[in-house]
Amino acid sequence: MLNPKEYFNRHLEQDLISVLDASSALQVTEFRLFELAFQDWYGKRADNQALEKYFAAYMFAKRVPGWVRHFARKILKLEAQGQLDPKSFGVWHRLPSTRMVLFAKFYTASLIIIFLLALFSVYSLPEKVLHLFHACYFPPCY
Repeated sequence: MLNPKEYFNRHLEQDLISVLDASSALQVTEFRLFELAFQDWYGKRADNQALEKYFAAYMFAKRVPGWVRHFARKILKLEAQGQLDPKSFGVWHRLPSTRMVLFAKFYTASLIIIFLLALFSVYSLPEKVLHLFHACYFPPCY
């Protein structure tokens, strides 16, 4: 039986699978992988217009340039050896700022409070209003 990764990749060519796996290992987009591969191969940054030509051929015609193929294999080899350090390729993953973490906690707490207030308000309604919820007003009850 195929594992999920093999199942979903079974119709793809090996070069495409290598690009996808390498971008996943570095946790970057495929376009960013092309940028990193260009810089690794040519020793300079690519301008986006020149890189778009290669990336469009990859996306629409499934053509992987040799320098991207080489870079993807290099990344996968380092990952298999347990020596992959994304920072050595200029990939930095930022942690969320303290302000963003506090905002997320405040937002979550607010949603919980609103839910609890709505729940308590339904149970604190007078009996005159609550009896309306015990009757059925939709077609199966007629």
